[in-house]
Amino acid sequence: MCGIAGIIARDGFDPQALIGMTHLISYRGPSGFGFAYAQPGADEPVEIVHNEDRFPAKSRPVVGLGNRRLAILDISAAGNQPMEIADGSYSITFNGEIYNYKEIRAELERCGHRFRTGTDTEVILRSYQEWGDECLNRFNGMWSFALWDRAKQRLFCARDRFGVKPFYYAVHGNAFYFASEIKQILAASAMPRIANQQNVHHYLEWGLLDFSAETFFQGIRQLPGGHWLKLDLSRPLTPSVERYWELRVEPLPELSVEDAVEEFRSRFESAVRLRLRSDVPVGVSLSGGLDSSAVFCQAKRVAPETRFETFSASFEEKAINEREYVAAVIASVAGIGHESYPQGPAFWKAIRSLIYHQDEPILSTGSFPQWCVMEDAKNHGVPVILGGQGGDETLCGYQKYRYFYFWELLRKGDPTIFREMMLWARNGTSFHVSLGSATKYLPGLLRGPFSLTERVSPAEFCSAFQQASSGLGAQSSLAARQKTDLTYSSIPTLLHHEDRMSMAHSIESRLPFLDYKLVEFAVNCAPSLKLRDGWSKWILRDAMTGTLPEKIRLRKTKLGFDTPDREWVRMGLSNGQRALWEAPKLRMERFLDPRRLSQECQKFLHQAPTALSSDVIFRTVSLELWAQVHQVS
Repeated sequence: MCGIAGIIARDGFDPQALIGMTHLISYRGPSGFGFAYAQPGADEPVEIVHNEDRFPAKSRPVVGLGNRRLAILDISAAGNQPMEIADGSYSITFNGEIYNYKEIRAELERCGHRFRTGTDTEVILRSYQEWGDECLNRFNGMWSFALWDRAKQRLFCARDRFGVKPFYYAVHGNAFYFASEIKQILAASAMPRIANQQNVHHYLEWGLLDFSAETFFQGIRQLPGGHWLKLDLSRPLTPSVERYWELRVEPLPELSVEDAVEEFRSRFESAVRLRLRSDVPVGVSLSGGLDSSAVFCQAKRVAPETRFETFSASFEEKAINEREYVAAVIASVAGIGHESYPQGPAFWKAIRSLIYHQDEPILSTGSFPQWCVMEDAKNHGVPVILGGQGGDETLCGYQKYRYFYFWELLRKGDPTIFREMMLWARNGTSFHVSLGSATKYLPGLLRGPFSLTERVSPAEFCSAFQQASSGLGAQSSLAARQKTDLTYSSIPTLLHHEDRMSMAHSIESRLPFLDYKLVEFAVNCAPSLKLRDGWSKWILRDAMTGTLPEKIRLRKTKLGFDTPDREWVRMGLSNGQRALWEAPKLRMERFLDPRRLSQECQKFLHQAPTALSSDVIFRTVSLELWAQVHQVS
């Protein structure tokens, strides 16, 4: 796990720019750093420097790769990056983990390759040497990397299937830049910091982040998950981007319930087993909910000799207090539990740091418990954390899926709908859902009273997006709706937060529920295996019989990393952020009318019947703070 950076400039670049953008994210890789420099020509050797800020022999290199390393596999100096294979044909800067690297390495050794490290980084290099671009289809993991192919004079970059690890890029002036974080490109390129109005609109109106290749900054793009990028030095510095993987919605061959549960169990066990591969301690982010508890208990089953440490966020508020569930899980497998205690004043004190690391506005106060959990893991010396992110989207854990499922049954005229509705009323999971988060699923004609932009934005900004649609409603099937969340509206945003909150504290976060083999099976198995007899995530609950404590396996409440959102937002608007909404001028005045925003904040503070919900109004605060922190106009 690392942070990456790079510059390609046909006329050469100042090496100090690459050094600066690499060290700007030192928290992503405290174990070491390095640089690779190259000149044009298939016979020109690549100069690699590790752990010193030394310039290359030729003063203005044309190709540069930078890396900050967090050592997880083969923590010796042999794993330093950038790395090249013995003959110098290929050099790479890599961020992530290839979980099945041992299996791929064994296959490559049978093909005649010889390895000098125990890293997955070298496995990528040798895989590319053996199979070229097609090597991506063999990897199971999370990654973003840039590989310099000296013979082809080509930069080959790729991002993992779901985009767990970030990859940003821009062409500015006469140079191409790429990086793990937007701030690196801004610092190295001196690009103007101008807000992208499409992303601002989708964020304010529907709470969407990372929904496309665009970012909040004009001119800076991200490589979408499941895509590769190529840049040929013999051509203009315009990258070509193509998809190499897509989550396909295609019903599986019919299986018996027993066989389907066994197949799911096998894939889930494999996903956890692969993610336990590490040369440093591995812990678990434990909320007490079904998903993170399943990951924890499965990890213990796979590695019974390991006494795992867990990290949880606890609250005094009864409605979101999950301590009893956390305690039950820890007791069942004799784990070592650690608790952090996020509170409102601490959140508002830390919010600018959160936004700095996020590079884009944060979506809610819910990022802070995750921040605290990762900080706690760092303080206890556990650099790898397993989490339950992705379980809801993969297995229909959210309330909305119930309605989408009922709609699908109704369209098909399936009489099962009556039985399911009755059993849902009796057994159904209860959810902690805000009105603000639910209204984004309303059709356009009904959204008027709930539209944030209609209430706080200038008229010209609203009119520019009158025809815009969120694409968040029901679709042709439940599986198609899951695909939307996994690739567009939910998981990309959650992964953005997951990566930034963990890497800010030099923690590698691993997510078994986003193992692509598990996702492909779970999304395409019969809806009745996910939503059944009134239960959500039925197949997971059944597969975990005997592994999970019954108190958790049959739990009907669902919270996750929640916060006392309303109280925290009220606290911020009443105190430290008052100057913001009372200001006569805002940095984001193109998108937020100060007078109208002030009116809405006062309605919220006075609990007016027509007031916006806390999570919706928080987006206005977050947007303006983002503009201030990153000096955006």
